Amino acid sequence: MRTFETDVYIMTVHDDLLIEFKVKKNRTFRDTDVWQSRDQSVEYMPGKKFFVLMEAEENFNATVEARRAGASEEYTKHVKALAMYSNKLHETIMGNMFLKISKPKVATKFFDDRNKAIEWLRSQM
Repeated sequence: MRTFETDVYIMTVHDDLLIEFKVKKNRTFRDTDVWQSRDQSVEYMPGKKFFVLMEAEENFNATVEARRAGASEEYTKHVKALAMYSNKLHETIMGNMFLKISKPKVATKFFDDRNKAIEWLRSQM
């Protein structure tokens, strides 16, 4: 297991390929963060596909470019499944809009229960 931290996120890559990805409070999540996190995980465990849990500590903003990058074929070729988690109404709305507009190329679901999100990811393994 290895943890990566920037001023925008904390990402823990587990040896079973589960990634816990958390955007820090009141940060703007950009496409450069998407690519940086992808590079970090791929360099740590080359040739693997990951099961990603994405959440936020508190309020955050994801740019349009970050949403496009996260749904892109280039990014998702390293991801097997993505679970997004939040129990906040506005983030639930944003997450569901992401699913409808960006149409990710991998199995992707939004959850309001963190344990159910992890359970779903493990069922995809």
